[in-house]
Amino acid sequence: MDWLVGLLLLLVGGIIGFFVAKYFSTEKQSTPDEAAKEQTIQELMNQQATMHVQETKQIADSLIAQSASLKQQIESYEQLLISQQAMPDGSSLNYFGEHTTAYLRNKSAKPSRVKSNADIQPLDFSSQSSGLFSGQEEAQVKETK
Repeated sequence: MDWLVGLLLLLVGGIIGFFVAKYFSTEKQSTPDEAAKEQTIQELMNQQATMHVQETKQIADSLIAQSASLKQQIESYEQLLISQQAMPDGSSLNYFGEHTTAYLRNKSAKPSRVKSNADIQPLDFSSQSSGLFSGQEEAQVKETK
């Protein structure tokens, strides 16, 4: 019986050893896979960082262009104000654009009615003989019940 217990212990030890060896061998194999995954992730992050930097540079360039355009428009408006003040009509700015203002200025006005003087006076309809007012009193209205 002693040899049977020893044989069973040997068999159980072999089975446990097999699973322990299998566990450690898969752990060692997964370590290179994890290193490859980490390297892939790092490369991806580097690509994304590069793209982010490029997009940020493009946004900064567009902001610079827009601010330069705004500065030029402000200077143009300032020159317009200075030139308006130098003119005698400097108190008013053009409500319309230059082309529209010139068109409105040169547009022919509608012909206005010319009042004519009549040599003949109109008939006087206020006299009694005209027929509009007969001069008679109103007829009495009969009251009915």
